[in-house]
Amino acid sequence: MATVCGFVERIKYRNEENGYTVLSLTDEGEEYTLVGNFHYISEGEMVEATGPMTEHPVYGEQMTVETYEIKAPEDTAAMERYLGSGAVKGIGAALAARIVRRFKADTFRIMEEEPERLSEVKGISEKMAMAISEQVEEKKEMRQAMMFLQEYGISMSLAVKIYQEYGPRLYTVIKENPYQLADDIAGVGFKMADEIAKRVGIFTDSDFRIKSGVLYTLLQATGNGHTYLPETDLLSQASELLRVEPQSIEKHLMDMQIDKRLVIRESEGVRVVYASQYYYMEMGVARMLHDLNIRGREPEEKIRKKLLQIQKEESIELDEKQVQAVVEAVNSGLLIITGGPGTGKTTTINTIIRYFESEEMEILLAAPTGRAAKRMTEATGYEARTIHRLLEISGMPGDERSIGMHFERNEENPLDADAVIIDETSMVDIHLMQSLLKAVNPGTRLILVGDVNQLPSVGPGNVLKDVIEAGCFNVVMLTRIFRQASQSDIVVNAHKINAGETVPLGKKSNDFLFIK
Repeated sequence: MATVCGFVERIKYRNEENGYTVLSLTDEGEEYTLVGNFHYISEGEMVEATGPMTEHPVYGEQMTVETYEIKAPEDTAAMERYLGSGAVKGIGAALAARIVRRFKADTFRIMEEEPERLSEVKGISEKMAMAISEQVEEKKEMRQAMMFLQEYGISMSLAVKIYQEYGPRLYTVIKENPYQLADDIAGVGFKMADEIAKRVGIFTDSDFRIKSGVLYTLLQATGNGHTYLPETDLLSQASELLRVEPQSIEKHLMDMQIDKRLVIRESEGVRVVYASQYYYMEMGVARMLHDLNIRGREPEEKIRKKLLQIQKEESIELDEKQVQAVVEAVNSGLLIITGGPGTGKTTTINTIIRYFESEEMEILLAAPTGRAAKRMTEATGYEARTIHRLLEISGMPGDERSIGMHFERNEENPLDADAVIIDETSMVDIHLMQSLLKAVNPGTRLILVGDVNQLPSVGPGNVLKDVIEAGCFNVVMLTRIFRQASQSDIVVNAHKINAGETVPLGKKSNDFLFIK
């Protein structure tokens, strides 16, 4: 572990989002390369840094900074060097020299305590003097805040986010309710806020702690696919997390409803609790599905006649359910096509595409994953994309609150299409469904295809299953196993399992094996 103390000669690289910086520092004539998270640091500043020296294969010896402290310039030469470096906007080398020549060792005290006196220097107006003073004060406040936050074990990169969010208010937040950090700042969860609260000395049964713990429990549930929890489950899990009695938690639920942080509803005789954002997300999805569910007026006879012609041209034969799916696709703003493996979902999609093509309609195809989109492209001969690409994602995927991540396609910039067909919809969670529906205008046909018994979404919500069970929308369920698929024991046994029938495990099979 080494320590260096000197002036920042040059900032070679800085990532403005996370503060990762590469800089060169001069200590008594020796130049060092430092790498680490330095947010509010400028060329010309005096820094004392500690960390291990490592050998980079390309850039040579450098220090990986673990802790650092910005030192106030101690002599007139250091003051002039700092002010002339561009650290304070509006002051160049010549003006810095004049300021230090006028006020000497008293320069920084004058800037902080009597900033109006800066106008005594040629080239500085009263307005400029106050602007310089504000900059110096802001940097001083920021450094004090960084030191304060590091006392509570908060890393430098996170301390900067906290300072940017709250400014001078951060002292009140940390001392009175550090759990607010979990609500406001990406990268801070309940457990980190709880650790800070312990260091501050906040009691286990604090109202803030219990409310934050309830929201954390609901957030953890979303990781297991749930948009809500039954009240009894919530109280039990939150009680275990917080190490307080369920009764101590229950009394806070009403307050949290009043604060619009929770929504409590009754479902099938059971009280269930949502984090409000998920309740309104579900409500929004339901409303948008309802708005899309418009009936067309194309005569069924005309559709069936055209469909016979397509079957003849494509040499395909549809069963009655598949024909019904095509008819409904033509006359429905929203259609769900579902069925187990081997029931002809792909053939049905292909026929719908051919019908829409014959009507010169603009069609978009998508699926939740790259693999599913590739399969869809191969099966239809029509380009399919992931839903994320269809909606034109920008920014970096990852945490939902990731800086700058959003979809370019939305209610203000909807998809330009007459029909949108989504395959493998069982894998679409409530977040992605909401984003998709925002980008589909009423009047555009939306066709959702999937098998509710296939892979569910990784994220919260069981959207396809819930939409089908709602009984409010057009659903065509394909049930016939076609001849080619019926030769696969995987397909046959999948249907047997869904029907609750016994699967013969000892039977010889080409594609279905039972291994102990």
